[in-house]
Amino acid sequence: MIKKLACVLLSCLMLTGCATQKQQTNYTEEELPYGATMKSDKTSYAVPITWDRRFLSEEQVSAVSDYIAAIQNNDTELYNSVALPLYTEYQIQKVYDYKNTEELVNALHEGLIGQLADDFRFTMILVNEFSLDRNSGGLQAMLDLLDNISTDKKFSDTIQNAWALELEWEFSYNNGEGNGRAENQYLYLFQIDNKYYCCM
Repeated sequence: MIKKLACVLLSCLMLTGCATQKQQTNYTEEELPYGATMKSDKTSYAVPITWDRRFLSEEQVSAVSDYIAAIQNNDTELYNSVALPLYTEYQIQKVYDYKNTEELVNALHEGLIGQLADDFRFTMILVNEFSLDRNSGGLQAMLDLLDNISTDKKFSDTIQNAWALELEWEFSYNNGEGNGRAENQYLYLFQIDNKYYCCM
């Protein structure tokens, strides 16, 4: 009886030994999904920012950081350097009836104060998702809008690339009373004549 039991156990071990070994799969860096190689930089850009270095270039990161910083700091000159001109003009003239970009930037800043509950300073911008699929919901809707408001030719025919970014904002309140986090903030990035422009 003992011999039979030993034989059964040995057979089971021989049959299942391979199955109990850990399966190891090696992936190259290029095969890993967005978010696998995140990089944080707190000093090189206008606001601290974290992104996957494989998907966004330093020029793209700089444009995103400058755009967010321009709204944070009510910096009209910086805003004009990175904001998509067509969309800026549309917001000033058609959406809000402002006099100039200065009024628009101030309104965007005040809008964020309302959203975040008080005046703020960004402590980190996290680029959590990244897509260049022009058929995705948000990016497609933005391109459709820009095509409709462009007067010369379709906006989407004039760009080299377009991306949708999902951001997460970490911020502190200027009154010193704590900090907060805002998720699911969407920003659109466009490449035109080798320069990057943003809009939200």
